Amino acid sequence: MDGLEFDGLDDLVDGLENAVSKYPDLAEAGLKKEQKDFKKDMIRETWSAVDKHTGNLVRGFRFSAIRGNRSNMETDFYAEGSKKGAHFHLVNNGHEMVTVVSRNGKKVQGGGKTVGFVAGRRIKEPVIERWHQEHAKRAEKMLEKIHEEIEK
Repeated sequence: MDGLEFDGLDDLVDGLENAVSKYPDLAEAGLKKEQKDFKKDMIRETWSAVDKHTGNLVRGFRFSAIRGNRSNMETDFYAEGSKKGAHFHLVNNGHEMVTVVSRNGKKVQGGGKTVGFVAGRRIKEPVIERWHQEHAKRAEKMLEKIHEEIEK
């Protein structure tokens, strides 16, 4: 059994090493494309759900860095970009309307009382539901692209 040699074994080993090195890069590229498309859908849904376009509500839409190993990559979506402009959760979930407590550093008489409630627009949920329904199709396309690249 010593000294067995196969024709094309070196090519096979090189192809496997190439596939292992290319697969994470292709998967990460596909995930980045998914991030971009999801963010576009969230922005489109947000602007269609909001009546007044005061401020830039979508400025804080971002994703965390892609993390994980070769078989499991994941990322997180954040709708609140900064402390200063963190209002998306109020629009999405709804909030109580409360009178002003102080003005120019002085307490306002009768301030801090709840005078109503603003219903939430529920912007995230429909977008996430649509993406869950289409996920299998998008994942299949990504796998086909990876297989095409590996077979080259």
